[in-house]
Amino acid sequence: MTLRNKIIAATPMITIIIYLLLGFCLDAWHPGWIVFFAIPIVPMLLGKVTLMGLYPLLVVIAYLLMGLIGNLWHPGWIIFLTIPVVEIFLPKNKVVFKKKKKKHKIFVYDEDDEK
Repeated sequence: MTLRNKIIAATPMITIIIYLLLGFCLDAWHPGWIVFFAIPIVPMLLGKVTLMGLYPLLVVIAYLLMGLIGNLWHPGWIIFLTIPVVEIFLPKNKVVFKKKKKKHKIFVYDEDDEK
């Protein structure tokens, strides 16, 4: 696992720690939730997300804008239903996280080899 992948994997736990520290130490629970935006932003900054990977984040931003500016929280949730539709119909350019296949060698111990 590369350092880049380790950072991305540790980001959710780091954001939880930062959020709890902000809440308990500074009583900043409300503005502290913003640190959770680091979870989708860090892979973008490290170059691990394609343009299609940004669509769910854009939906969340649009939902927050609809709710905060227009107070359209209730009908706004419907835009979350577009995420699987877009994922189904629009082709992906490349796989973001690709696992390498490891070759395993099998050694068989045979008692006849010792004689």
